[in-house]
Amino acid sequence: MKKKKKTKKKQKHIFTIHEFLFDFISLVLVIGIVVYFGYRSLYFYSKQNQKKVQDAETLNGIVIQNNPVVSSGDGLYQDSKEYVFKGNVKNNYVLLGSNLFRIIRIASDQSVRIVSEDYVASFPWGEDVSYQKSNVRLWLEKGEEEHSGVYYSTISNISEYFQKTSYTEDILTDSQIVNGEEKYSDYVGLLTIMDYIAANGKNSFLNTGDLFYLLGYSKDQENLYVEEDGSVKSCDSLNGFGIRPVLTVKANTTISSGDGTESNPYRLAFDEDNQIGGRYIKLGNDMWRVYAQEGDVLRLHLNGYIQENGNNVLLPYSNTNSVFSISDKKNIGYYLNTTYLNQLNYATMLLDCPSYIGEISDDQGYSYLNIFKNIVSSKVTLLNVFDPIVSSELANYYYVNTTSLVGSMEYDRYSSGLLKESDVREEKPVVPVVCIAKDGIKKGKGTILDPYIVE
Repeated sequence: MKKKKKTKKKQKHIFTIHEFLFDFISLVLVIGIVVYFGYRSLYFYSKQNQKKVQDAETLNGIVIQNNPVVSSGDGLYQDSKEYVFKGNVKNNYVLLGSNLFRIIRIASDQSVRIVSEDYVASFPWGEDVSYQKSNVRLWLEKGEEEHSGVYYSTISNISEYFQKTSYTEDILTDSQIVNGEEKYSDYVGLLTIMDYIAANGKNSFLNTGDLFYLLGYSKDQENLYVEEDGSVKSCDSLNGFGIRPVLTVKANTTISSGDGTESNPYRLAFDEDNQIGGRYIKLGNDMWRVYAQEGDVLRLHLNGYIQENGNNVLLPYSNTNSVFSISDKKNIGYYLNTTYLNQLNYATMLLDCPSYIGEISDDQGYSYLNIFKNIVSSKVTLLNVFDPIVSSELANYYYVNTTSLVGSMEYDRYSSGLLKESDVREEKPVVPVVCIAKDGIKKGKGTILDPYIVE
C-alpha cells in the first residue's frame, strides 16, 4: 500500500502590507474626523453659551432674565414682540450719569425705551400746541436752530449709544387715542400718551406725584399733562409744567452692574465716567452740581441754598423791578456779586458767567430763544427758566428771567414741577450759579462721596 505523501500546510498571513497601510490610514482618518467634529461641537456649544452670557449682560437681556412675564398685576408683560412694564414695578431703574430713569418697554428690535424718573426742567410749552413747534422739542432735541438741544447736549456721544425714538402726535378723545398721521423720530423725546396709558397710567410707576407734560393733545387742541394725582388733563400751552425726557438705548448696550432696584439701578457700561451732567464738584467747603457745559466751561449751581449759621438766607429778588442787576444795591444780583462772592475762599477760581435774562412773557412771547436776547455777565448768577434741573428737591427759588421788564413779577417753581410767578418783594431761598474751567478738575469721580476736586 502506497503511503500518502504528507503535505505541509502553508501558514496564512493575517495582514498584507497593503491591508495594514489601508487600515492604518483609515484609523487615522476616523480619529481625525472624531477630533474635528468633537472640536467643532465644543466650539459651537461654547459660542452659543457665550452668546447667552452676552445676551444676559445686555440691558434688554438682563431685564428679560430678571423679570418673568406676567399676565396680571404689576410686572413685565409681553405684547406681541415687545415687552412692557405695567403697574407699580420696583425693579426697572436705570442710572444715566447722576440721573435715574425708568424702563418703559423693550421694543421688537430689542432696543430699550427709558424715561427720566424726575422732571429735568419746568417751562411753558410755547405758543403752538404742536410738539414740532414747541419749546419742549427745541430744548430737548438738537436741530439747526442756534441754542437748540440743551438737554441733548448734556449726554455725551448720544448717537453712539442711543437710537432715535419714533413717535406720533396723538389725540386723546373721551374714550380712545387717535394716532397722529405723521411719524417722527428724535434722539430725545417726551413721554407719549400711549406710553403713559400702556403702563396703567395713574396706577403705574410713571405717576410720580409731579406735574409733567405728555406728548399729544386733546380733541379740543389743548396740550396734555399729568396731575399730581396721576390723572391726565388738558391745559393751555403757556402753562409751565415738568419735562421728562425719553431716550432709546441701543439693543447691544451692556450693563456693568445693578439689579434694577432704586438703590441698585442698572448701570450702563459706557456710562461709568461718561456723563458729567449732575456730577458733584467740591469748591472749598461747598458742594456744587454740574448742570450744563458750554465748550470747556462748566455751569454749576449750589447743591442747596445759601446759608448763614446753618439757616437758609431768605431774600427778595428786588424792591423795584424784575430785571437782574449787579449794580442795583436792592437787587439780588448785587448781593450775589458782593456779599456772597466776597465770602467765598475760592472766588479766584470762578469765571465770568453769562446770565441769559431775556423776557418770557405775553408782551415779548414765550419762545425759548427769547432768553438769549438779553445777557448780563457776572461771577455769580441764578438759574434761568430753561436750565436743566439736576436737584428737583430744591424749589421755591427765584429764576433769573423776568415775566416783564417793566413789571414786578418774577418766575419761581413749586416742588411739584409747576412754574409760577411771584412778586419780586417776596423773600425766598437762593440757589446761586457759578462757572468754572473744566480742566481745573484734577481728581474725584463726581459722586456725592467722591466729588470732583478743582485745583
